[in-house]
Amino acid sequence: MSNTSSDPSLHARPSRVSPIETESIARGFGDFLGGPVGRFAAVGRQRWWTPVRTLVSIALVFLSFGFLSKANCLAGSPGDDGVINLDWSGNRQYVSACYNDIVPLYGGRGLDGDGFPYAYSWVEGDLTRYLEYPVLTGLFQGNMGWLTRLTYPIVEALSLPIPEASWYFALTALALSALWVLTIRMVAELAGNRIWDTVLVAASPLIIVHAFTNWDIPAIAAAVAAMYAFSRGRPGLAGMFIGLGVALKLWPLFLLGAYLVLAIRSSKYRPFLLMLATSAGTWLLINLPVMLVFPEAWNEFLRLNRERGWEWTTIYAMFSRSTGWSGFDPSGATPTILNAVSFALFAGSCVAIGIFGLRVQRRPRVAELVFLILVAFLIFNKVWSPQYSLWLVVPAVLALPRWRLLLTWMSIDALVWPFLMWHMLGVENKGIPGELLDVVLIARLALLIAMVVLVVGQMLGKLPDKVLEAHDGQDPLAFPVEPSHTQ
Repeated sequence: MSNTSSDPSLHARPSRVSPIETESIARGFGDFLGGPVGRFAAVGRQRWWTPVRTLVSIALVFLSFGFLSKANCLAGSPGDDGVINLDWSGNRQYVSACYNDIVPLYGGRGLDGDGFPYAYSWVEGDLTRYLEYPVLTGLFQGNMGWLTRLTYPIVEALSLPIPEASWYFALTALALSALWVLTIRMVAELAGNRIWDTVLVAASPLIIVHAFTNWDIPAIAAAVAAMYAFSRGRPGLAGMFIGLGVALKLWPLFLLGAYLVLAIRSSKYRPFLLMLATSAGTWLLINLPVMLVFPEAWNEFLRLNRERGWEWTTIYAMFSRSTGWSGFDPSGATPTILNAVSFALFAGSCVAIGIFGLRVQRRPRVAELVFLILVAFLIFNKVWSPQYSLWLVVPAVLALPRWRLLLTWMSIDALVWPFLMWHMLGVENKGIPGELLDVVLIARLALLIAMVVLVVGQMLGKLPDKVLEAHDGQDPLAFPVEPSHTQ
């Protein structure tokens, strides 16, 4: 490898990329605003409307849309005792596509009462159930429940017609919004000279439908924080954030696979091993107390994922609806074969991605590897809850900043939610048949496969890589910083 440190061209900072000049969909909007920036424009001298503040403002607008999309499920009506109760009459959670897990789980998981979240249990048939979320997510839910109980008397004193569960939703949405704004700030840094690509994250249609469907934003924030820390040469801190992410949701664990490929390619294992150790230590520090004191409750997340069948929008469900196939396992039994098949397909995909990442001539970018791993997980996993697609937004934007394609994918993916809600309503209640739902799911799958093909083409050098072009051939997410064509 040649010595490139003395070449000043490698350290020169290319100018910021204007999407009006590179993206046709942005060009049309730019023409509406008055055309491209002129030669004598004073770029970068605006004191208030900086790119970051603009992006945060856009994010807040779309978070507001996300809140409004769930608003019809927050309505309440007074009961005979004068207490304001939730009103989900007429299947409004499906008809309005406003369903979210936050509202019903407030009472359904004991978050409306005193006590530790994992100490609460209830009985379903002959099974004792517990909170089914990873520990840090459960603690987040419990803390928001405590804040709700603390502040709801103020709502009652003001005679506001807000059910307690809806107040819990509002406070949770506020906390999730703060984390999302922080995520936007970090993505803007990771995007580097393509900072305006962050618009695709801030204004994603998926934020409108899924920002407040479940508790996915904290894990996304942790994963982005890990990538940000690693890009700044702090693998130990990156590992801590990965550990936090895995304690929130499982999927941030997959970031380690991407960094392992880069470590093997560069033969520099120390940063990776430090990240691995700190991630494991952080996860264990958070989980161990609950694991020891409430072992059955801690295991509920694993038990549920082991025993549940396929979800409505997976490839297995689509195949079943199309062919009448009843599945690998007997009805009502633990899906042992399904678990093995889905794991084998995902594990095989990871091995293939790893081998490809090691053998391809130019060094893969972090976002490319993370994107490919996450797509493989979502396609082959037996559960693809629609809000899981939020996980893909940041890696997709950083890996493949093609605005028209990404906006098309995100729009189609956002449509999965109302179509699924209308399907769950039931044909007898004028819901849509499964075949119509499958049309949207197939379109989503086709777009994701097309995106995978384009990312692979980038990695092979057969297609231009806009990110490398904007950063002198370097990956802004990688550490140590080396030209991407090196081994």
